[in-house]
Amino acid sequence: MKKPFWKARWFPGFAVTLLCLLAAGSEPLSRFDWAAYDLAVSFTSSRTADDNVVIVAIDEDSLERLGPWPWPRDRFAQLVHQLNAAKAAVIGFALPLDTAENQHGLGYLRHLRDEYADDTVQEVLRRAEAGLDTDGAFGRSARKAGNVVFGMPYRFAPAAPTQLPRLDDTVNTFALRDVAANRPVWFDFVPSALTTRTTAADRLFPPVPAIAAGAAGIGHLNGYPLGGDSLRAVPLVLQYGERYFPSFSLLVAAHSLKLDHRALTVTPGRGVTMDGTTFHTDPAMQAYPRYYRGRDDRSPFKTHSFAAVYAKEVDDAEFRGKIVLVGITVPALVDRVDTPIGEAMAPVVASAHVVSSLLNNDLVSVPAWAVWAQLAALLLVGLYLMFVLPRFRLGTGLALSLVLLFLLLNTHFLLVATQSLWLPLMVPVVALLIGIVVLALRRLQEERSNLLRGQLDLANRNLGQMLQAQGQFDPAFEKFRQCAVDESLLELLYNLGLDFERKRQFNRAVGVFNYILEHAPSFRDSRDRVRLNQEMEKMTALGKGFAANTGGGTLAISYDKLQKPMLGRYQVEREIGRGAMGMVYLGRDPRIGRTVAIKTMALSQEFDEEQLAEVKARFYREAETAGRLNHPNIVTVYDVGEEQDLSYIAMDFLQGKPLSAWCRPENLLPAEKVFDIIIKVAEALDYAHQQQVVHRDIKPANIMYDEKTGTVKVTDFGVACLVDSSKTKTGTVLGSPSYMSPEQLAGKKVDGRSDLFSLGVTFFQLLTGELPFVADSLASLMYKIANEKHVDVRVLRPDLPACVSTIVNRALYKDIEKRVQSGHHLANALRRCKQQITKDH
Repeated sequence: MKKPFWKARWFPGFAVTLLCLLAAGSEPLSRFDWAAYDLAVSFTSSRTADDNVVIVAIDEDSLERLGPWPWPRDRFAQLVHQLNAAKAAVIGFALPLDTAENQHGLGYLRHLRDEYADDTVQEVLRRAEAGLDTDGAFGRSARKAGNVVFGMPYRFAPAAPTQLPRLDDTVNTFALRDVAANRPVWFDFVPSALTTRTTAADRLFPPVPAIAAGAAGIGHLNGYPLGGDSLRAVPLVLQYGERYFPSFSLLVAAHSLKLDHRALTVTPGRGVTMDGTTFHTDPAMQAYPRYYRGRDDRSPFKTHSFAAVYAKEVDDAEFRGKIVLVGITVPALVDRVDTPIGEAMAPVVASAHVVSSLLNNDLVSVPAWAVWAQLAALLLVGLYLMFVLPRFRLGTGLALSLVLLFLLLNTHFLLVATQSLWLPLMVPVVALLIGIVVLALRRLQEERSNLLRGQLDLANRNLGQMLQAQGQFDPAFEKFRQCAVDESLLELLYNLGLDFERKRQFNRAVGVFNYILEHAPSFRDSRDRVRLNQEMEKMTALGKGFAANTGGGTLAISYDKLQKPMLGRYQVEREIGRGAMGMVYLGRDPRIGRTVAIKTMALSQEFDEEQLAEVKARFYREAETAGRLNHPNIVTVYDVGEEQDLSYIAMDFLQGKPLSAWCRPENLLPAEKVFDIIIKVAEALDYAHQQQVVHRDIKPANIMYDEKTGTVKVTDFGVACLVDSSKTKTGTVLGSPSYMSPEQLAGKKVDGRSDLFSLGVTFFQLLTGELPFVADSLASLMYKIANEKHVDVRVLRPDLPACVSTIVNRALYKDIEKRVQSGHHLANALRRCKQQITKDH
């Protein structure tokens, strides 16, 4: 049954990507973008600020000398007069000036002036009115200077307002013209989830008309608390209804170049052009200024106290040709704004940074294609989460994901640092991180589920095997049917079917083999088994019995309760194990009553026709090689043959166990016995090497030892190779890696000294219970054998004499020329060392 789409491997990645796309531009994801921007900008804040920007600060010293805030506006009129006399290029007031001063007193004086017709009284009243009209004095002073720009705080509008307060005509004169007509075509197709429109306000706080009348420019004040508490991005253009107003900093920069608001060209979604220079913005018309760091924790801009300037304590040369920004820096009077470099600044200081960035063109640009780049990155991450990551294991997938995450983050940081370009890539990054977590959790859940299924499967298998061992075949079959079918289970089922055959329960055997065929139509000879058991069931029902079949593989013993099968002249008694080339049976030669071990392999069933000829040649070469050897410590081969595609070798039936039974630290043989065994094996190998036969697979499992009689036999020349045989392929690696010599691992043609290296490893293991070379992987093991020195045997067995270390070291030399050269020499050295052990004991 087809799985529902939400269970498909690609669905979690698709869901995460879609959710991040829909959530793009929301507050949580925007915070990630801002945090990444802050981090990137903080590493690139070493540029030099424009030295033409000067700050006149209303600071603590000014309040102490001139009195508490607020001050009469005529003080600002006087300041404008002084700065104009000093020939300042631009004077910018980053102050809220939206409330009038002395309105009640002025109204009463004007009422008196209208009542009294006497010229002298009216002159006195006019002078009094002029003295009290500080706003008018400020406006007249600004008009006379002709270069004063006022800030206009605003209140951010989260949604499009329906009704807006009317603005004075003086303020409206500074609105930009024909802005909407410059909108690029692509702007209307930008997905709203990834961007915003031009920054809008639902309330402006311009200077009072008396002051505004003297302004050379009025712009919205960047960073004033009413407009937000962060100056990562500052809107160069602010929308108010259908009008667009330039920022205070932008107007200050323009007037410093002898330009005004009419020289500004605005393209929503792209940026602002001033005198041929384009300041790129994001779609919300926000620019991203640099923030500068001064030396020794000082301000990067020259700053003078208002009181000092007002008292003419500062030389006029400090202001000649400069941009002078006037504002409050006392923390108690103004809220400071955060900046990307981690410093909180007064609005006037922040405005100085913005003006300097504009004049130096130090803005971090948001290219017009930034949104599409963000979409492309999100699409890339989505495709990765859907089709790439699910294909890998947890560890590999995590490593690959970290590489992709590294590329995204470095693209972000390098573009800001080297190209002054900002691509908001945190939405793709967040999608990647969430996707990794979701897919990892899903993978862990799947692994947990698989583990539980595996544990249940293992329990059913073990229970089934236990029931099978107890002869309860029907319950065992039910348990096996509850397990996941794989190669190992098919083997268990196959053996269960054979057990049903041995019990003459042919109909049940047919059921088992048919179940195997449902899952593996070509598994072994199951189809033939079904046919044979059906025939036997019919024959049994008719009372005709059935005959044994000795076809191949285990068929030789499948029907031992009916009649014992024959291989050549040998009668098969039972299976006793598996050799390097196939199964091994206990057999008997009826003619002379000799008990033999019969090693078999159904070559035609195990190999295809192309390999069969080569495998048969190798099989008979083993018998030929072993048959040439006649030594008391080498197993004797009696016969070789082939019957019904089942090849076999009859050899001496050995009592005892392989030496691998005494290779554990808790089950070691006494050192004297180990020496006796290795001496006998060394002599046997010396004999074989003289016959030009190399074993190539000396290890404890291929050496039989009868503890009762002390008999030692080297078995299984199954990978032996005749040194003088023209069929030997140099470079063929056969044998067990832990016991192989360096030259054998390298694929070189080997001689008897390679067997002596393997025997040295066996000697080391029988003495210590440990292998001299151990590693986690085959590659590491091969490297250690070829390059690293083994642990001294006396480190593990300090009770042994020094001669043991000498013998082991000689046997395990990497350099074949320095290694012990013959089994005879090795046997003699072992005898001498054994005498020393005997004396010590």
